[in-house]
Amino acid sequence: MDFPPENIKDRIERLFTKEYFRDSIAIKITIAVVVVLLGVFMFPHPEVMEYNYSVGSVWVDKDLIAPFAFPIYKELREYERERQEASREVIPVFVRSEGNERLSLDSIKLILGTVSRALDASKRWIRNRAPADSLAYANGVASLSSTLSQSDWKFLLESQENAKKGTDALIQRFEKILPLLMTEIFSGGILDHAKMKQTHSNFALRKGVTEETISYDAVYDLEEALNLIGARLIIVLKKDIEREIALKLIRVALQPNLQFDQNATNQSLQIALDNVARTIGFIQQNERIVSKHDRITEQVKLALDSFRRAKAERGTNSNNWKHWLGVTLHILIILSLFVLYLLLFRKKIFNDNRRLLLIAILLLMEMFFAYLTLVMNFQEPLQYLIFVPAASMLLAIIFDTRVAFYGTVTIAFLVAGIRGNDYMIGLSSIVAGALAAYTVRDIRSRTQIFWSMIYIFAGYTISIVALSFEQLENFSKIMSEVLFGLANAIISPLLTYGLLIFFERIFKVTTDLSLLEISDLNHPLMRELSEKAPGTFHHSITIGNIAEAAAEAIGANSILARVGGYYHDIGKTLKPEYFVENQVGPHSRHNRLKPRMSALIISSHVREGIELGRERGLPEVVLDFIPQHHGTTRISFFFDKALKQAAKRPQKDEIHEEDFIYPGPKPQTKETGIVMLADSVEATTRSLIDITPQKLEAAIDNVIKHRFMDGQLDECELTLRELTKIREGFLKMLLGIHHPRVKYPEQDIAEIPVETKHPEVLQKKTSAPDITHQEVKDDALIPSMSNDNPPVEANINPPVSNTQNPDDSKSENQNL
Repeated sequence: MDFPPENIKDRIERLFTKEYFRDSIAIKITIAVVVVLLGVFMFPHPEVMEYNYSVGSVWVDKDLIAPFAFPIYKELREYERERQEASREVIPVFVRSEGNERLSLDSIKLILGTVSRALDASKRWIRNRAPADSLAYANGVASLSSTLSQSDWKFLLESQENAKKGTDALIQRFEKILPLLMTEIFSGGILDHAKMKQTHSNFALRKGVTEETISYDAVYDLEEALNLIGARLIIVLKKDIEREIALKLIRVALQPNLQFDQNATNQSLQIALDNVARTIGFIQQNERIVSKHDRITEQVKLALDSFRRAKAERGTNSNNWKHWLGVTLHILIILSLFVLYLLLFRKKIFNDNRRLLLIAILLLMEMFFAYLTLVMNFQEPLQYLIFVPAASMLLAIIFDTRVAFYGTVTIAFLVAGIRGNDYMIGLSSIVAGALAAYTVRDIRSRTQIFWSMIYIFAGYTISIVALSFEQLENFSKIMSEVLFGLANAIISPLLTYGLLIFFERIFKVTTDLSLLEISDLNHPLMRELSEKAPGTFHHSITIGNIAEAAAEAIGANSILARVGGYYHDIGKTLKPEYFVENQVGPHSRHNRLKPRMSALIISSHVREGIELGRERGLPEVVLDFIPQHHGTTRISFFFDKALKQAAKRPQKDEIHEEDFIYPGPKPQTKETGIVMLADSVEATTRSLIDITPQKLEAAIDNVIKHRFMDGQLDECELTLRELTKIREGFLKMLLGIHHPRVKYPEQDIAEIPVETKHPEVLQKKTSAPDITHQEVKDDALIPSMSNDNPPVEANINPPVSNTQNPDDSKSENQNL
């Protein structure tokens, strides 16, 4: 179907708008499909879910007959132990290096030749003083400077001189003795590794395709070879310095002739590991694996594990599609119950795709934890490290305890399904998760999360002990599972704390913890309000306290109600002088304005408050209080004033009622409805004279009745029963605020009329009828201004002149 170009553009823009993402059906379906597909991937194959057994339990199913032959595999831990033993028995492999032997003998001959030529050059230089001989001697000394010292060369020169007297030169004796000693040592063998670093007593000497096992005691390492040569030199060389020079020369030339062969050793190791048998038996086709009512022993468990593995390796062939279809339906059944609850009882969550995505992430996170415990092949009870309580606490903090409980049950079923329909972990997760959610139902600080550790641990311990006793489990297994439950109890609150910060930032969710942080009266907005509009500030504090008490009375979010009351009038910060509670002096700025302009200024604090709140980073749930606490009420004072002026001058502009009505919307939640009522009640009761409990009760009843009849509470789901409790909460708080005080004797002078003490004041009051002490806030006189509702008391709302101060930004009438 073709669309006009502008329609296509509009559709594309709408696709990427924030509003579209939040309520799009396509996004909801996408989230559901992703969760189901990933869940199907993490669910186990049928052979994992078919049987549930453990050592010591009784086989309650029918006799299990092998449908095909399969081997019985060893228990993995035992198999790994045998492999480790086999690897420890593999000895290192060495090979003889004849090249190193020849290189060593050639090196000693070369070194001795260098020394001999240097000594001959020295003799010629002494005789002829030829520079060439001196240079030849110097070169010989330099080439062995790191081996022989000056004292060694001096001794060699003296030995050379002694040769003139018929004695053999020392260097000539070295040329005969040293190669023979090295050849003798090589015949035994010199290792290229120190013996002390070897973990075996023998090694393998490979010669071609054959190997010979030789004891380390039969060969030498390099240090031992040098010590042996030194011992032999004692016999043939009498002087210590002669033996020292000989050893220095041999140390330079001698190289190990038995070299470690890493590749050959690795091959031997691999052969040894491969020779470790993986199986311990064989089950023939149609052979009974286990009989009904038999106790599961270690041997039977190995056979059952092997049967399950064999089925996995063979695959399910044509029945594979049935398995995947069943898993899909399994997940859909579990999720549909939770989705149905959200659709029927938590529509705001269901309609907000961001919140659905958050819930989906928690579900997938817990399913992934369960999947990890399934694929990690450990004997420890890792299933108790599935952090279901963390998800439960997050759901309780972000949403409420009912959502948390339904979410916990859903997660527990999914986890149990992934664990092969493990009833024990499912029940334990529900108990621990429900207790965890209960502990944070009314969280007031982040440190409160850590108190959940005790309840989580108690939940796991009770469940584990009860089910383990039922199955006659041994004490060591119970203690192991309890310890893993303790680890879960410690980690889950820490994980909750970290993820909570992440979700608050990424998904822009507002939790009670976030609200507590901004309820601080030192918040920049509250400080600014107290400095620029002190009257509004004190009014807001009063509204917050009254609203909190009423919210607690009906079970609503009392923290949200209090914070909403604090910030509902922050828009007055920009023009505080136009609102009566901030007015200084008897004259009002509205006296010089037309009623329509005054109404525009009064109502503009709603828009300005929202803009200011967004600029300062207030959550949307708090910003909702700014427009909704007025709803769509009428600014009656200026509307009536405009009507009177129009009646006197009918030729002037027509009066439109919509110019004097707040833009709304009406309260959408119980908390915003409570703040609307608290705002009106506080304004009305402030105007009362000679306050009594009867007057307060009548004024509260009249305000609530008028708001109800006006339809302002139609969209906030407040019931008549809850309105009654709200009225009682208001009355209790206002009686505390307007409580009588004891009159002291020195106060009698204060009761003397001001006209008696200062007669000139009476004259001024007569000429300027501005009234300040009876000024009321927005909704104070809504009942009396309505055509259908008479005033509460005849003396509450005395008539006023047009010069009085206007209603503040709340509702309708400020000065009467």
